Amino acid sequence: MLVFELPLQIYFLTPVPAERVSGRIARLIDAVMGKDEGKEGRRILFWPYTFDQPCPLEAKHIYLEGKIYTVRIRTVSQELAEFFARRLPGAGNDSMHVLGGELRLIPQHILERVHSLTPVVVKTERGYWRNQMQVEEYAKRLKENLIRKYNFFENANLSGEFPLFREIEFLNRKPVRVAQSNIFLLGDKVSLTAASNAAAQELLYMALGTGVGENNARGCGFLGYRFR
Repeated sequence: MLVFELPLQIYFLTPVPAERVSGRIARLIDAVMGKDEGKEGRRILFWPYTFDQPCPLEAKHIYLEGKIYTVRIRTVSQELAEFFARRLPGAGNDSMHVLGGELRLIPQHILERVHSLTPVVVKTERGYWRNQMQVEEYAKRLKENLIRKYNFFENANLSGEFPLFREIEFLNRKPVRVAQSNIFLLGDKVSLTAASNAAAQELLYMALGTGVGENNARGCGFLGYRFR
């Protein structure tokens, strides 16, 4: 498995609040892909891509009209990466316009740590996960989600008999609001100290291209990383 990254320069046609920007970017990607979420979402268990928030983030958390920012899209699909590289430059909608970018490959080295640059979302029946589970169960959910993604994308049958990370740290003091369609979800910024076994390293490398947690194609769970 390989992880591809496409850093794109974009500019906004109107000011956009930071908590709304992921939804605007997701809608643009959906349009370029010809995706109908109401129909496609029921057929596709996991989408093989994710993206971060534009950089730099303004002090008042509002992206400015006409200023150029960089947003990174990652994917574990070479076909989709090449599609994005062809079709996204020059694309736009009533919120933003894409200028261009150059596709690159993220090398696979031993990961020491990964940390979420956009909030990690874990959905439960009672909303925010802390309403019904402890950290241990939350960490188990993150691991199980990554295993399901790996088995889905690789047509594999990986089981969970290995440690995924040695330590989990929460970087936010209170839940982070995430705008999704017409509602707000609550997420967290987390840092994971990677385990050194081969399965953990493979899953966390994959997570650089798929995101961790849920709603990754909506911009959630995008990871930063540090190699050893």
